[in-house]
Order: sequence, then structure tokens, then C-alpha cells
Amino acid sequence: MEPQAARRTRGPRAGEPWRLLGTDLVVVAVIWTVAGSAWWATLLGTGLTVLAVAAAGLYRQRLHLSALDDVPRLLLSAGAVTALAAWLALPALMVPPALAALPALLPALVVAATMAARATTYRRLYRRRRRVAGERAIILGSGDLAIGLAEVLGADRAYGITPIGLVGPPTLTATALPVPLLGPTGELARIATDHRPDSVIVAFPSAPDAELVGLVRRWRRHGIGVYVVPRLFELSVPAGRAEQVHGIPLERIRPEPMRHVRAAAKRTIDVVGAAIGLALASPVLAACALAVRLESGHAGVLFRQQRVGRDGKPFTMLKFRSMTPSSDRESQVRWSIDHDDRVGPVGRILRSTSLDELPQLVNVLRGEMSLVGPRPERPFFAEQFARTYGGYADRHRVPVGMTGWAQIHGLRGDTSIAHRVRLDNHYIENWSIGLDIKIMIRTVGWMLGLSRRWR
Repeated sequence: MEPQAARRTRGPRAGEPWRLLGTDLVVVAVIWTVAGSAWWATLLGTGLTVLAVAAAGLYRQRLHLSALDDVPRLLLSAGAVTALAAWLALPALMVPPALAALPALLPALVVAATMAARATTYRRLYRRRRRVAGERAIILGSGDLAIGLAEVLGADRAYGITPIGLVGPPTLTATALPVPLLGPTGELARIATDHRPDSVIVAFPSAPDAELVGLVRRWRRHGIGVYVVPRLFELSVPAGRAEQVHGIPLERIRPEPMRHVRAAAKRTIDVVGAAIGLALASPVLAACALAVRLESGHAGVLFRQQRVGRDGKPFTMLKFRSMTPSSDRESQVRWSIDHDDRVGPVGRILRSTSLDELPQLVNVLRGEMSLVGPRPERPFFAEQFARTYGGYADRHRVPVGMTGWAQIHGLRGDTSIAHRVRLDNHYIENWSIGLDIKIMIRTVGWMLGLSRRWR
């Protein structure tokens, strides 16, 4: 059973980043206007300052709001960028002689005014949190830590989270719990489906880590937020990674990165990149096709094979033929190895340089593949690997790719499936457009012979 998508209204904290953004825009723009700057200087200073504050992470949703806690990052972001913008816009600052020192004071004024405005905004937000029902959360855990979290979050609505129940063994005494006991850890999937939480807090439950990882990935795909209490937090928790709830750190697991606007951006890059790639590589494609035809005769230049794509859906993947033709059944269930006697001289060159993969640019244009992503496997082996290797099926959360994080680390061909699974899921969890570009550059460099070592 799949968990239901979280509600569209996610408690009082849902719109807080936009409120803070609006506050900062008004405050910074007013200061630049009072400083007598031209309109373009006001836009420049305000825009750069807000971008710097966003890069410092001061517009993300937070459990604990404090203007004093924001000061160090405001100084490093808003203060430094305002100083740079003031220097760039100095000729446009029409300051009276009596206020000649104003440009030099702009960074301090921006930081002080922003901090004061945020302090006022935070007070209003805290009052709103206490009036509006918080996001509904399930707490996974049965120890004193989980019970303590339920008590604190239930008593103090300022955090914006309302615990609706605990998940733990039936041996817990329900009458002594601050919230209902929803069931044992073995029924997590059913509990999430029935109660439709906005978020889940993982507080040292008894479920195995491997099982939890799979469930967390599914919840994130359905829009459910996830918080984790770090292991051994009593010793040390890296600064900036977790928020404190009465001395208990909660680290928010970021949402699936390859969603919504970012997914659309990735698809746009795929289409543009594949179209340009086909145009630039057309002479190479023609030469490869001719070489394959001369070696394989009338067997056909292109090799078509069923592969498993996103969400486990099959598609037909294209490659240049590099092996002696075999039956359809054999091609689906026979594992390819190095020095396969079915590979001819031309095929060996194509495979060693990955030129046999170039026709997959057509698959990318069709939307069946991406330029970068986990490599697709045949259905027969995909089913076997999903049963044998934990997390293998999680690779299908995203589009499969022509190249990937595992491939630039040397895991191509007859190599460890377990290592591929780990690297592919690492890529998905940490995906960014910059990471895709890095992988593509390394792949092209390898194909051109600039580097024969995958890293």
C-alpha cells in the first residue's frame, strides 16, 4: 500500500519563508532608497542581498526562529553583499554632504534593520503558530526520547508540529503515553496510509535501518516531510545541520531533489543536450553505422532491447550492434562479460569507447531516458537484483540515464551490483544540475580519451 500524498496545507510554517522574503525585500529596498540611490542601484543592492540571504539558508522552514541566531549568517551574507553592491553603485548614490558617510554605513544599516524586522516578524509568526494547527506528525520510536518529543511538541505549539501518535511495540502502556499508540513498526506502511501525516519523526525506532531507508524514500516521493534524530547526538551534532527541540536535535531530510521545477529543468537540459548531441555526433554516428554494417552484414545496425525505466516501466533501448546476433530470449537473460566471444573487432572498439551507446540520444528525446541517471537493466536481471540487493528498486525513482555517477566511478559492465546500487542512490539523494554537468563532462572526456580512469 502506498502512503497518501500529504495535505496541501502543511501547518502554520508553510508560508513562513515567503513572509520573511517579503520582509527583507521591503526593508532592504527602503534603506537603499533612503540612501538616495538610483533605481537601478536599489534593484541591484536589494536583489544581491536577498540572493545572498537565501544562499545562507535563511529562507528555509525552521522549527525555532531567532533573530539573534540569524546574526552571524546575516553579517556574512547581507552585510558583505551590501558592501559590494554599495561599492559598485557608489557613483549612483546621490547623498547630501551631511550624510557623506552613509554609503560606508549601508552594510551595518541593512543588517541591523533586517534583524529588527525579522525579530518583529518572528514574534508574529510564533503567535500565528499557537493559533493555527501544526503539521501532523507521526513519531517512530518507543523509548524515552520519542515519548519526550511527543510531550514537548504537543505542549508547545510554537514549533508548528502536532504529534498525532507513536509507532512502537504493543508492549508500551498506552495510558502512560502523551499521544495514541498507532501500531508496531511492522505496520509503518499501513499507518502512513491510514493517518496521512504531513511529516514523520524518526526517533530511534526498533525497525532495521534498511527498512526505514526504503520507507523514508517512499514517503518523500509522496510529499511527506521527514525529520531524524541523529545517532549519538549527546556527543556532538555538526552545527547548522539540525535544530534543537528542548535539547533534542532534529535534522530535516530534504525533499526529493528531482521534483517539480528542478525535474522540468533536467528534462529541458536533456532535450536540448540530446538534440545538440545528435547534430554534432552525426558524422560519428554515420561512421559507426557503416562499420557495424560491414562487420555484421544484414543483421541490422541497431540493436533493440527491453530495459526497465522510471517507475519500473519497460521501454526499448537502442544501441549500435556490437555482438553476433542471438535469440531474443538469450539476449534478455544472458549476462554480458568482458572478452565475450560474441563481440567482433568493431564491436569491441565501440564498447570500449561507449560509442555503441550514442543511439540512446534518441531514447532521451523520446523521454524514455535522461542524459544522466542510473543505467537501465533488462527486466530479467532487474527482478533478480531487486530481490537480492536492498535499495535496487529505489534506483527507479528517477529517469534512467546514458551515463551516471556509478559509471564515472568505474562501475560499468561486469562490476559489483551492490556498489552500483549504493552510488546510484547517492546520486539521486544528492542530485543537482551541477552534478549532472560534472558527470557529463567526465563522460565526454573519457570517450575522447582525455582520461581513461573513471573517478
